[in-house]
Amino acid sequence: MWANRIYGIRLHPEIYIAFKLLCDRAGYRRMNEAVERIMLKHIKEGCLPIPPKGNRIPEAIRRIHLLKEIDQIRRKLAGEKKKN
Repeated sequence: MWANRIYGIRLHPEIYIAFKLLCDRAGYRRMNEAVERIMLKHIKEGCLPIPPKGNRIPEAIRRIHLLKEIDQIRRKLAGEKKKN
C-alpha cells in the first residue's frame, strides 16, 4: 500500500485564501480533500478545463489576466474582512 506524501505547490496568497474559503463553504475542512477530488475528476475526463500553455506572448497575456483576477480577489477578500 502506498503512503500519502506531502507535495508543495506555489500559489498566490489571494488565490489560496479564496480557494480555502470555497472549501470551507463546501464543508471541506482540509483543502487537500477538495483538490484530490478535483484532480480525480479531471484525470477521469482526461483533460484540464484550462487552455494549454503556449509560447511567450500568449503566456504574458495570460499572466496579465491572472494578475488582474488576483487584484479582483484581493478587493473581494478585503470587502469580506470589513463585513466581519
